[in-house]
Amino acid sequence: MSHRVALGALMLATLVLSGCQSLSGWRQDPLRTEAVVKTAHEPGCKGDACAVVEADYLRFPESPELSALLQKRLFALASGLSDDPNGSAIGRATSFDDFAGQVFAAAKEARREVPELPGYAADLDAKVIADHDDLLVIELDGYLFSGGAHGLPLTQYLVIDRDTREPVSLAEMLKPGQRAAYDAALARAHQRWLQTDQAQGLSAQQWPFVISENVAPLKDALAVKYQVYDLAPYAVGQPVLTIPYADLGGIFRPRYLP
Repeated sequence: MSHRVALGALMLATLVLSGCQSLSGWRQDPLRTEAVVKTAHEPGCKGDACAVVEADYLRFPESPELSALLQKRLFALASGLSDDPNGSAIGRATSFDDFAGQVFAAAKEARREVPELPGYAADLDAKVIADHDDLLVIELDGYLFSGGAHGLPLTQYLVIDRDTREPVSLAEMLKPGQRAAYDAALARAHQRWLQTDQAQGLSAQQWPFVISENVAPLKDALAVKYQVYDLAPYAVGQPVLTIPYADLGGIFRPRYLP
């Protein structure tokens, strides 16, 4: 009889525990993401000159704050649609609808000045590119066209610490006083990149090395991505310099090294 009682108690405890896990969401990832896909066409406009805005990004169902931050940084990529030296409302939107409305308004204004101008286009994307050592790395991409020979691709990394659920900047990854050492490691990575086929024929005088803080701690190395025209002409694309983690020992805080 005691054996049956013990077995029954064990089964009951298992059921209760299972129910508690289900109710409390113990196994649910607090940084889980959901896809957000949206498209908007310029209202009241017909023909090839109409503006189009497309977005395929992410939201955090458990963290409205991170969702808002991701949107803010993604829309900020579009500030390149304006040449206004005082800054543009485009890129400071807090919702897709606001962002699309700003693009449409800018497109109409541009057509008033140049009626034959091709339609504006904004294509925004966000995707997870790494998830390791309690770091979630998201790549934010934008492709913006506002006339001219070609559009402008832009990329920014968003690194989130799973422990704090906060974004992490390069300055926070570095040990105190190690910024110069990081710059030197990045310069060595640039020298290695110059030996690749992608950089073949580039002139160091015409395209000098510049520092970037757009870093992504991937699983095997630190990736540093540049925008077009930073290190090379448009045709080269967006160079990615890679720094092995072995070169960052003593430079990065141990927390951000695998």
